[in-house]
Amino acid sequence: MNHLLPAGASRLVSKASRRLHADPAPPEYPSNSRNFVHLDARLLPYWHTLFDICPALLKLDPPEGLDLFRSFMTWAYRNRPPQDWTYHLHVCRWLLGSSYRSQIDDEPIEALMAAAAARWVDTDDSQAQGVVLAWQGATVFDWKGAPLAGAEQQALPGLEWDFAWCPLNARGEFSRWLPVP
Repeated sequence: MNHLLPAGASRLVSKASRRLHADPAPPEYPSNSRNFVHLDARLLPYWHTLFDICPALLKLDPPEGLDLFRSFMTWAYRNRPPQDWTYHLHVCRWLLGSSYRSQIDDEPIEALMAAAAARWVDTDDSQAQGVVLAWQGATVFDWKGAPLAGAEQQALPGLEWDFAWCPLNARGEFSRWLPVP
């Protein structure tokens, strides 16, 4: 099976890894620094979790985001962010604490928050009908079904943490902010 790579990404993949296609590796962050010289196929899923979700990140480190990606993977190896719905919020935390923080505006943070909310909707099996995520006054709502009328206009309290979330009940009502694990 030949997977199409985004423009410019073919240079990220070594020729040897293009010849042999294997199933994606389990979600463990590789520690082998050799992998960072030429990104092999095992690292492409991680590259895509950043740049497919938020192409604006490529503007921070043109043209392919290799330095940003290497920095992220080093951090990910050390910190092991969970591969659950909170993953993209941990990426936000990394970005805001990285050397790229002075170049970050709301766009990449909100895109990553939207990815986290979508993943919550896709994986949550509770009775909640939606979720709201917040960061510095920005909120992102997502729903398991159709958005509930008026739910996204309700007044929400301030945050105690950098990022917070709240599951929304069947009427779309907010209960309280919860810290992101």
